[in-house]
Amino acid sequence: MTMKRIKVLIVDDHKIFRDGLKLLFNKFSFVEVIGEASDGEEFIELVEKQYPDIIFMDISMPLMDGIEATEQILLKYPDMKIIVLTTYKDDDYIERMLLAGVEGYMLKNSELSDFENAIKRVFAGGNYFSEEILAHLMRNLNKLKQRETARAKRANFTSREMQILELICQGHNNKQIGEIAFLSPKTIEKYKSDLFQKTNVLNTVNLIVYAYKHQLVDF
Repeated sequence: MTMKRIKVLIVDDHKIFRDGLKLLFNKFSFVEVIGEASDGEEFIELVEKQYPDIIFMDISMPLMDGIEATEQILLKYPDMKIIVLTTYKDDDYIERMLLAGVEGYMLKNSELSDFENAIKRVFAGGNYFSEEILAHLMRNLNKLKQRETARAKRANFTSREMQILELICQGHNNKQIGEIAFLSPKTIEKYKSDLFQKTNVLNTVNLIVYAYKHQLVDF
């Protein structure tokens, strides 16, 4: 039986780059590029016609940039999986895209294996951030913490909650976390709900951002 391929959409204003990325993805038998867009407006129109499994989103584009396009589409389709693919390592870009709800953030010069890992991990329900992005976040952690409000104080976690938080930050999905921690998916959901309440966040990506800022786990 032929396995269902992962449907990918590429959003970037440079055709040469889109073409190169399609050639790269053609090396993966489990990936099918179903469309491409050159700006945010074209992307939103395209999504209305076909729903991809994963979107690779550039930031700097004409008419509507990747940040606005991401924020708009995730308001309408909160379960849509977006991986940022850009040359930008600016704090503001990274934080805005993470807070918008993207599942990954990669640099355009990433290795072939990075793309393979990112697609597989995000499709399975996890997250993926390139090593450069993680290193950049850690180097600028103090700057990020200075922008915290007084309400963003470190919560008190149980040892089990810390284990679940660490596994989430490693990119594992609920099923994988349950297998590692010997807990049911329903129990994992309960722990995640408790973590959301304690950290005052709304989703998994914001929980990861919280963990970065407060140095709760080692990355």
